[in-house]
Amino acid sequence: MSKVLILSQAKLESSTDLLCKWLIYYRIPFVRYNGEDLFDLDSLNDMPQNTDYSLVWYRRRISSFPHVNYSFKAQHYNNEFALKKFLADEFKAVYTYLYHRIELKKWVNDPFSLNGINKLHVLQLAAKHNLNVPFTEVVTTRAAVARILRDHSQIIVKPLSELIFLEGEGNTHFKMLTKVIHERNIHYVPVRFFPSLIQECIAKKMEIRAFYLFGKFYSMVIYSQNNNNTEVDFRNYDFVRPNRTVPYQLPKEIEIKLDALMKDLSFNTGSIDLILTPGGDYIFLEINPEGQFGMVSHPCNYYLEREMALVFKEKSAEDL
Repeated sequence: MSKVLILSQAKLESSTDLLCKWLIYYRIPFVRYNGEDLFDLDSLNDMPQNTDYSLVWYRRRISSFPHVNYSFKAQHYNNEFALKKFLADEFKAVYTYLYHRIELKKWVNDPFSLNGINKLHVLQLAAKHNLNVPFTEVVTTRAAVARILRDHSQIIVKPLSELIFLEGEGNTHFKMLTKVIHERNIHYVPVRFFPSLIQECIAKKMEIRAFYLFGKFYSMVIYSQNNNNTEVDFRNYDFVRPNRTVPYQLPKEIEIKLDALMKDLSFNTGSIDLILTPGGDYIFLEINPEGQFGMVSHPCNYYLEREMALVFKEKSAEDL
């Protein structure tokens, strides 16, 4: 049996850490290659070799760049920003060489599809597979928002790409959250702004996070609507009064549609977010192929890291 290659990061990756423990427990040969390891590279020959692995799982790329102390003599924000972007692009050019270096059939998720995932495209594909999706638009003016509010009493604004975290003074941090716009607060919207994703605000009975693993679903209900902090976005965690979460079984017809969507995207793992409305409709929101699954695994006693280890053992034995 050839080895499993785990691509992750050195820090802040408890799910990968636990998966590796299960791989060791089941005596499944593997190598964990963190993005930080590229900074110890002497030559391209030090990178993972195609012939050494039968299965590759991409989880994360890197938590932070080690040994990076480049700066300018005089502080210059634009130059420092350009330098950081340049270094990030240089790192990405080397790292993504792995996508070409190892045969595509060996990857758990298609790396090109994974790193090029687009929310608008995924929503379009979901609709093609007869999943209910929210009304979605990209707008640039307050007038366009006002027109949409004539048909939808409330809308939400969220990123088109991924969330970012910003640092403030005194070790403070700021995160992006989904926000509601309605007629009462539309005056806060600028007259013209950067292209932004808006969707209808859907009343929910509950939120559902489903983890997909090679055709099988492990789903969890999040009762986020019972808390003012998390009613719109459960990521606005209430650590004093956490949301109740319980295992959940999606209807078979929904799982069949979601399975077809994941196969269309060439994904064998990933987190899927849905809403169940008070009327009993399931609304597809988005897919995150790198999505957190520890939050589903532990509260629901799914032991997903163990399940992944066993599936990886089976798939690597097939010599994909």
